[in-house]
Amino acid sequence: SAAGVPPPGPTRWGICSAGRISHDFVVALKTLPPEEHVPVAVAARELPRARAFARRHGLPRAYGSYRELAEDPDVAVVYVGAVNPQHLPAGRLFLAAGKAVLLEKPLALGARQVRELVATARARGVFLMEGYWTRFFPAWQRLRALVAGGALGEPRLLRGALALPMGDVERVREPSLGGGALLDLGGYGLQMATALLGGAPRRLQALGCLHPSGEPWGALGGDGGDWGSKGGHWGRKGSVRGGGNGGKG
Repeated sequence: SAAGVPPPGPTRWGICSAGRISHDFVVALKTLPPEEHVPVAVAARELPRARAFARRHGLPRAYGSYRELAEDPDVAVVYVGAVNPQHLPAGRLFLAAGKAVLLEKPLALGARQVRELVATARARGVFLMEGYWTRFFPAWQRLRALVAGGALGEPRLLRGALALPMGDVERVREPSLGGGALLDLGGYGLQMATALLGGAPRRLQALGCLHPSGEPWGALGGDGGDWGSKGGHWGRKGSVRGGGNGGKG
């Protein structure tokens, strides 16, 4: 660094929520050099849970409310790992406080909420990002580079599958928690399709089935533009797949 100018310190992270996903994030964050990134505080809706999380991960401060974390002057960026319905209010709170925000996917529960978060970030001039970790896999970045450079020609069909046995996971099946197949797992395929096929489709058509709770439990793709429609069912003893290519238009 220049004479008399101290080197920049590490990026100081605050953690919103003391759940499993936040635990996984901090474990990953602490594999990075501490002179670059360091978690310094955690907030949960219950102070004992925040304190237990802080002890487990060696964080110096624990808060019993998200607002206290937003008011911490030592925090530069906040990772939000709260349940889906909390993404809008928590993200809005931290952005308004001038914190950069990494929001666990989905960014929010719908387009209107996403637009509100983006508008808040722009108004405050702070960073906002949706946490799709797969975008940073070396294989994914290499694939995007190959497609962008024309090495694979013009992509016409993308076929993918992502399925996990999650029938007993409350946040997936409960409407009050923003559950459903699309917000939890469907976004992975959609963000890959939009990145590799040149943007959003011109027309979408979706079919599916409902969980007894009323939430979408399975979803079948769209058609229009260069998108085809694909569907399938995966069970413990076998699978059924089918679909067709919608072609252009």
